[in-house]
Amino acid sequence: MQQVSERFLPALAGPHRVQVMVEARRGTQVLYSGVPVVDGSVTVDGAAACRRSLTLTVPPRLSTGLYTDRPALPDSPAHPLAAYGAELHVSYGIVYTDDSVEWIRAGVFRVDSTSGSLLGDGTVQVTGRSREAWLIDARVVAPRTVSGPSTTSVMAALIHEVLPSVEVVVSARRDARVPTTTFEEDRAGALTSLAEAIGAVWYADAWGRIVIADAPSTTGTPAWTVHAGEGGVLVSASSSSSRDGVYNAVVVRGESPSGDFPPMQATVYDEDPTSPTRWGDPLAGRYGMVPRFESYPTVSTLEQARAVGRGLLAQSVGAATTLEASSVPNPALEAGDLIHVITDPTDPAGSVRAHVVDAYTLGLTAGAEFPIRTRDVRQVA
Repeated sequence: MQQVSERFLPALAGPHRVQVMVEARRGTQVLYSGVPVVDGSVTVDGAAACRRSLTLTVPPRLSTGLYTDRPALPDSPAHPLAAYGAELHVSYGIVYTDDSVEWIRAGVFRVDSTSGSLLGDGTVQVTGRSREAWLIDARVVAPRTVSGPSTTSVMAALIHEVLPSVEVVVSARRDARVPTTTFEEDRAGALTSLAEAIGAVWYADAWGRIVIADAPSTTGTPAWTVHAGEGGVLVSASSSSSRDGVYNAVVVRGESPSGDFPPMQATVYDEDPTSPTRWGDPLAGRYGMVPRFESYPTVSTLEQARAVGRGLLAQSVGAATTLEASSVPNPALEAGDLIHVITDPTDPAGSVRAHVVDAYTLGLTAGAEFPIRTRDVRQVA
């Protein structure tokens, strides 16, 4: 979760107002400050190729500056809402009872599309995606061979070829050498493969930085405790379980096309005796046998393969139980945050559930709902 003041989380359960600020930029140049917002939302989804996406409704005319008396529909690359490289920097403000404002970053979004009436008689619809979009689009025009002592350094080099000035933040605890490996066209796919080989994920955060971080887990202190009842922020909660996307074993294979290391394979099973997805005979009370297979040209040791398998297995078995909740909006949340959800305030110890945030949608107008989707991610021994 983003760093916030001590008064922020308690204020969410009490009276407060919200403000939204949108600024259009191209690089470091400010094209338009204070884009008016009629409606809109920011969706944060840890499983999406672009972690953050924006939908925005603006009035038919911008109110100040060069574009006074012109329809807001962009008809030239110079327009601040044109899909020619402009980005929208969105901030969400909590207005306290003393009228002070605490601003939270909601994201940096490349303008992907804009549509509206040329006559200026209707609202304009704008969509955008976070900065992963630049890297997804920048496919490698010829096969690319990489190697080096550090996976995160190789990833940073691939990122800076497209976004030379972007800040790359590395918080992943693991790193490993990259044997000689050739990637084809998919730059974003190469980044994902490199990240998974060290048990990490990569994404653009709310400031537009590219982050290389450990995959989520339920260890540690929760970023937010959500509870129902008096003084709480939980509006609704429902739980579901499904076998879709659930695996209880992961087979990780490493094989270097260049012959830098011999082929190897490691298999990790869900063998926790208390686990509802334990590997084994379903007629003996176990979940069954559902293996997942992954191959990485950059996984060069059995220890590394086992570590990757454990991380992937934790994500797979966690998908068996999901929680969908609605609460008072918390713009500081990040996908991957650990939260505690207490559904019965009279029995907090008995009803608390530890979940990792998969996705949420933040409305950009007062009174909007705040749906959160989570999953139960366990550490697999």
